[in-house]
Amino acid sequence: MKPPSIELGGFEEEIEHMFTNNNTTTMKTVKIFAPFPLKAYQRLVIVDGKALNVAASAGRQQGDYLYSATVTLLREDAAVYTSAPCWASVEVQ
Repeated sequence: MKPPSIELGGFEEEIEHMFTNNNTTTMKTVKIFAPFPLKAYQRLVIVDGKALNVAASAGRQQGDYLYSATVTLLREDAAVYTSAPCWASVEVQ
């Protein structure tokens, strides 16, 4: 007996691509430097349009507040953004 098929609305190729054998995950560290303390909503790490993490306080560095977060990417070319204000510096490693 064949299991029922599920209509995925065009996502079949994307799902197949995500689970092929040659895919590897990539870890990225996001650092946010700010001259003032940031609220949690200002420290979101966003990957491909989804908030995946909130950067945690990592102390101070040369007078700036330092926040850091690690995210796991399914694709190395995934877009990584933050919700940090424009006056903050962001580094992705």
